[in-house]
Amino acid sequence: MTTRFRISANRFSLIRFPKFWGSMVLLATVVGCSSPRDNALDEFSRWYDGAKAQAQAGAMSWSELYKQSFDRLTALPPSLQQDTRLENTVLLLSVARKLESNEISPQQFAMERDDIETQLQARLR
Repeated sequence: MTTRFRISANRFSLIRFPKFWGSMVLLATVVGCSSPRDNALDEFSRWYDGAKAQAQAGAMSWSELYKQSFDRLTALPPSLQQDTRLENTVLLLSVARKLESNEISPQQFAMERDDIETQLQARLR
């Protein structure tokens, strides 16, 4: 018995489906390009949260927090988010130095810090 339709097995191989390969290339590009930068920023954020808690507890000076933050940010892969965070870190470092030289009160420092951090969050959205 012979069948009327003979379909070659290689007709349905994945090599013949350009949409499949196009999707795979797109997926690899998205995963390959965004992952290291996102991971680096996530790691920085985790470090920053812990270091900020230390500064709030008095275990680290605020200026030291922002100096370390600046150093860590400059080591990250370039991105718009990195640039924005660097700008704010410089502002926060300046305000922290004013606090530590008694040019501003702790209350003024807290207000300015909150204002700068609020602006940062708005810019990162």
